[in-house]
Amino acid sequence: MSDKTMKIILSVLTVILLALIVGLVALKGSSVKTDLNKLALRIGELRQYQTMNRADVNAMMEKAFARVGYNVVSATEDNLYPDTAADAGVNLYLRGYGPFNEVKTNKKAVNVIYIRSYDSLFEEELKVFDGVATASRDFYNYLLGAGYATAYVPEMTDPSVFYPAPDPKLERNLLYVGDNERPSPAIAAAVEAGLPLEIYGRFWVGNIDDGFVKGEYIHDNDLGAYFSSAKINLVNITEQESQFGIIPSRVYDIAASKGFMIAPYNKEIEAVFGDAIPMFKNADELKALYEQYSNDPKARAAKAEKAYKIAVSEYNADMFVQRINGLVEFLINEKKL
Repeated sequence: MSDKTMKIILSVLTVILLALIVGLVALKGSSVKTDLNKLALRIGELRQYQTMNRADVNAMMEKAFARVGYNVVSATEDNLYPDTAADAGVNLYLRGYGPFNEVKTNKKAVNVIYIRSYDSLFEEELKVFDGVATASRDFYNYLLGAGYATAYVPEMTDPSVFYPAPDPKLERNLLYVGDNERPSPAIAAAVEAGLPLEIYGRFWVGNIDDGFVKGEYIHDNDLGAYFSSAKINLVNITEQESQFGIIPSRVYDIAASKGFMIAPYNKEIEAVFGDAIPMFKNADELKALYEQYSNDPKARAAKAEKAYKIAVSEYNADMFVQRINGLVEFLINEKKL
């Protein structure tokens, strides 16, 4: 046998061997059997990102999904695909303020993205997922018309964390809880109106009259007491939330605590809560509402009671899970898993 023939044979054998190795690796990778009772919460935030708005919501989701029988594994952007979540049959991607750094969906599992924030949202992002859940009724209607598997899933609260616990020592005239991360129409209106605002949140010191800032953080377990003790809670609604008709989870938290609140105008709040949450469009309207309700505890209590009943019955963490599960079950049937 000539040297040339021998080289050709060796080359062919090498190619075959490499193909076998690649095939075995691929087979090994695909041999991981997914478990439809295991849910991975893949959170578009870093683990150390802790605020009084998002961290508690993630914890609520974990507990609520566990209550219906899921084995829940949480992963954040610093390690979005840990080995402990490799066999998850249900992957729920929670989109934060920006897109995910990397998305690796599993064809043998259900992959759903939940849209919390619409900053820099591109429709191309959504096409890699099996289904899209959204807190915006308007965006839900658009997705439905565009042919996406979708579900309208409003934000929620956890009545086991947020509940009425009024304490006279915590009474305040006008309370605002939230970080200074985006322009706040509510804060701007309150300052312009000259109201006795008390703020708890990060990044306010040095960016506003420091006399308004009373602290940087209130523990989740204490928030309900603060909300139910304040005469008036001021709620921030961003321009984006107003545009898309999104009710932020903080509204449900205050309602579940039987806290009376005033918010910037939001059509979805009006649709869900009716007149239980007075709303304003400018500083003059906010000042008028403050003057109307600050010395009328009976009116505040009546509206807080109405909002409370709506929030705890329809917008609790278990209802959130039911709405997500409706989409998941549909996709399981569609994908024949």
